[in-house]
Amino acid sequence: MSRTSSLLGFSLGLFVLFGCAEGSTSRPDAGTPRVDMVVGVDMPSGCPMTCPTGQTCEDGVCVPEDTSCGPDRACPVGESCCDGECASLPGNVNHCGACGRSCAPRGDSCLSSQCRCGDTAQCAEGQGCCGGSCADFQTDPNNCGDCGVACGATQGCVAGACVDLPCDPACAAGEVCNAATETCECAGGAACTGGNTCCGTGCADTQTDAANCGSCGNVCGAGQVCNAGVCGAPLCTPACATGETCADGTCMCGSNPACTGGRSCCGGTSCVDTLTNVNHCGGCGNSCGSNQACCGGSCVTLGTNANCGACGDSCGGVGEQCCSGSCANTLVDPLNCGMCGRTCLCAFGSCA
Repeated sequence: MSRTSSLLGFSLGLFVLFGCAEGSTSRPDAGTPRVDMVVGVDMPSGCPMTCPTGQTCEDGVCVPEDTSCGPDRACPVGESCCDGECASLPGNVNHCGACGRSCAPRGDSCLSSQCRCGDTAQCAEGQGCCGGSCADFQTDPNNCGDCGVACGATQGCVAGACVDLPCDPACAAGEVCNAATETCECAGGAACTGGNTCCGTGCADTQTDAANCGSCGNVCGAGQVCNAGVCGAPLCTPACATGETCADGTCMCGSNPACTGGRSCCGGTSCVDTLTNVNHCGGCGNSCGSNQACCGGSCVTLGTNANCGACGDSCGGVGEQCCSGSCANTLVDPLNCGMCGRTCLCAFGSCA
């Protein structure tokens, strides 16, 4: 290469270098690095070297990754491909037990391939599951046509739509107004009377109904009864006698059955006859004296003419007296002549 050619090439290079620098003020992108110079950029596509999890690069843009199943993309073991979605059929509410079998609106969950509403089986045909409970969309004023659609205070739900009701006065809580007959009804029957309340399937006495105790749906526990609107242990009817206790609706004296035959439960443990028992004479805890007996519920001293030796043994004959617990004829008795304890040959109450 000639000296002239070398100088010419060197001059051209300087021109390009300084010429670009001088002309850079007229370029709008001056100072902006080229795309292919950015670290971490995939040159062919324009996407970052690594898209976020769940995305993939398409046409230079990170887009959500297509996870739909199909002939070329199988579902994990135990799942089935339903309309491009992998689903576990035993527990999928949209594909419960089979693809396309949705639990809505009759159920809100899927358990063992069976639709359920709350803790029970799915609702009946024509009903919907709202908040874990079944509702009749055709008549329920709180879920009229769909869950959560509540009718106004003076409206009712007729054929799934809220309408102004013609019943006057307005129906009680739980009852609905039959627009055709303009009468209030409870569960398709007559309106409740006698202080009863309309609870779902019919009229209930919330003062005594263990399934609706105090209010509709308040269920008493196992072994409990509803008394005056409060759940509790069963009551005994008639009420237990003094000293006895009521256990599951049965009166008991301690661990023994209730007392009978006029006896009383004393100390809460045993049945006694208070007409004759010296420790409970006339009433529990009333004890007689050492020389007394309980006669007809009263403590009496034995050895009197009225009660000689035993209750009711009276000495009433001519010359009779109670001597040592027995009636003696003091007119002729040689052991009790004229008086108790005087011994002699007795004639007319005198010793001969």
